[in-house]
Amino acid sequence: MNSVNDRFGLRSLDIEALRARDGAKWQSRQARFSAWVADMDFPVAPAIADAMRQVIDQNAFGYPNWGGPYALSPAAKLFGQRMSDRYGWELRPDRVSDMIDVLQGVRATVLHLSKPGDGVVLHMPAYHPFLDTVSDMSRRLVPVVQREGGFDYDALETELAVSGASIWILCNPHNPLGYVFGRAELERIAEIAERFDLIVISDEIHADLTMPGYTHVPFESLGPEASARAVTLASGSKAFNLAGLRWAVMHTGSDRMQAVFDGLPGHYFGAPNLMAVTATVAAWTHGDEWLAAVIEVLDENRHALTDLLAQHLPGVGYQPPQATYLAWLDCTALGFGSDPAQLFHERGVALSAGPDFGPQGAGHARLNIATSPSVLASTIKAMAS
Repeated sequence: MNSVNDRFGLRSLDIEALRARDGAKWQSRQARFSAWVADMDFPVAPAIADAMRQVIDQNAFGYPNWGGPYALSPAAKLFGQRMSDRYGWELRPDRVSDMIDVLQGVRATVLHLSKPGDGVVLHMPAYHPFLDTVSDMSRRLVPVVQREGGFDYDALETELAVSGASIWILCNPHNPLGYVFGRAELERIAEIAERFDLIVISDEIHADLTMPGYTHVPFESLGPEASARAVTLASGSKAFNLAGLRWAVMHTGSDRMQAVFDGLPGHYFGAPNLMAVTATVAAWTHGDEWLAAVIEVLDENRHALTDLLAQHLPGVGYQPPQATYLAWLDCTALGFGSDPAQLFHERGVALSAGPDFGPQGAGHARLNIATSPSVLASTIKAMAS
């Protein structure tokens, strides 16, 4: 990999500068190395920084001129073009809505299109806020469990035939597994959803972080039948590290969810943040060169991690993620108990606890590899100290 031409400073991070950052990643866990929350260490894309500085220089913090108080933000208006350009998905512009974040859209759909006691399908292990959504909203978890070679959809169909469900939260690409659902698998998901009358909430926030050799397929791009029972949620927050700015977008292929929107007053879900929209527009119009450089470093790191673990923590099971910057580590062979992240924290490294992602996370931990190769190497050495 080209470590000399590092124009965006992705390979030359200073660990002391990272430790001095005020954000939750480096401050809330009090560890020498922080690799837990889905937050990248990389400097922001220059196009984003320039766009935000322009707002500051113009003192333009008043109401934005987007075409009216309930008009779509410029970022939401860009969403269709970005989906067409990157993934060949021709969505319906009249079905696009601004959101504060992806979880808001997930929970709004669960609230309005299901009722307490209904089943919610999730691939396990699952992103823990999705599990919280199921429990906090008094819904019932219907797991899609892993078997050798993939997920067990036969067992899911047997369960659905007995207990039923109303919602499928599809994390595509998958967090924490870093798994990319191929077209054939998505078509099976769509067929099951059709047969059992499930609404599919497709969280595609990690789509732009798909690794070389893999292809992201938007669920709604499968065709009109799949789109008609789905909503899609996306954001620039993961690929461009904008989580603290709070903006996302929803596309409602589902007529049922669109009817919910049509019956709600304007700004029921809040109004978009000016800086978040400014940053996303800059990212989606001028940030792809920076994103390509980030993907190059992540691709390097995901493969280097194989050797680092073999050298310093032999016995840890690991498959390089096909997307995302999140590595799912199987530490069961090390005998560190159900939550190995506790031991690694004692050694000075903050990871995400595997059990937070459900029972299938016992003995596992999630590692964030979105940092420089040298910081990643130091992190693994500290885990083995």
